[in-house]
Amino acid sequence: MDEKTRVELIRHANELFNKGEIEKAAAIYEKTAYRDGLTRVGDYYFFDKKQPLYALKYYRLSGRSDMVQNIYERMVYALSLWLKAGDSTEIPKFEVKLPPLKVSPKLKMVAEEILRKQG
Repeated sequence: MDEKTRVELIRHANELFNKGEIEKAAAIYEKTAYRDGLTRVGDYYFFDKKQPLYALKYYRLSGRSDMVQNIYERMVYALSLWLKAGDSTEIPKFEVKLPPLKVSPKLKMVAEEILRKQG
């Protein structure tokens, strides 16, 4: 693509972005490899929409390794909180409630007999 066409496409994408047509603008920014536009899309998803995984794509395309690192650190922190959920009273525990098991009467009698034999 020649430079004149690229500039026209970027201007059009900026207009789309300002109108709120983010996805259309993002597609053009990707085609033209316009880093500033890709960063703007990443910022939109990260700060405005609070969707860091969508933002991650655009930050990676724009070369914003600082924001990519920031999102990775947040993901690791969230995962560590989730894994420690059972160790702390500050974080609520996740519980799964299952319906009662349906066991055939014959199997139940055999299991009770085994348990009685074991004491």
